[in-house]
Amino acid sequence: MAISSMIVKPRIASVEQVTGLLAGMKGVSVHAVTDRQEIIIVVEAASLNLINETARCIGAQPGVLGVFPAYITMADEEATTVN
Repeated sequence: MAISSMIVKPRIASVEQVTGLLAGMKGVSVHAVTDRQEIIIVVEAASLNLINETARCIGAQPGVLGVFPAYITMADEEATTVN
């Protein structure tokens, strides 16, 4: 699973609209809106390509000025046991 933290910069007049849109997107969790009106999100997807597609989709939405990845990783879902 790929996980990415991103900063979404919306137009000031569109912060609430964009936040609602993001909250409704599959694999996207809205964590905060900063004092500077930037929206902090986490995106989870099956691959890095899907993370990239999600970022492009967000960036194409009305009211969004930019999408800036802050952290990207691949999480290993298999549990490792120690004997």
